[in-house]
Amino acid sequence: MNTDLENTTVRDIAYLINSTCLRADSDVSLEELASALCTSDRSKVYLENASGRLVGVIQAKQIAVKMLELSRSKSEAADLLPAVSYVLNFFHGHDLAEHPVSVKTSSPLKEVLDLMQLNHIREIAVVDDERRLVGTLEAKNILSHYLQAKAEATL
Repeated sequence: MNTDLENTTVRDIAYLINSTCLRADSDVSLEELASALCTSDRSKVYLENASGRLVGVIQAKQIAVKMLELSRSKSEAADLLPAVSYVLNFFHGHDLAEHPVSVKTSSPLKEVLDLMQLNHIREIAVVDDERRLVGTLEAKNILSHYLQAKAEATL
């Protein structure tokens, strides 16, 4: 195993890529996204356009914040339920999505870690040359790989 972050690429550690990340069409309603997040151990959904290209990412906390804002704007409890229903069905993933931070399989591991640090994220999208989502890499898995490679190098 390679401990050189400059010369190790995402492709070299492809076995660490999680291909079971949550994906959805960017036009999906917030209700469907919230449902997918609630039935998963994931905290974000990667949004794809009709061509399958990665176009956004939405986190559970973004949906929760939208609901909190709504609850603060309604003084009557009876007004809240219809308002929540409206928001969950009127808004779609692309309405709240953030620009996805992503890397290609040819990206050096150092670049991956730098992007994760710069954007304060623990998980990064891996895309192919057409920006289709391959999967995600988590910082904890990269760290585990590095520590194992370092331990093997010292043997």
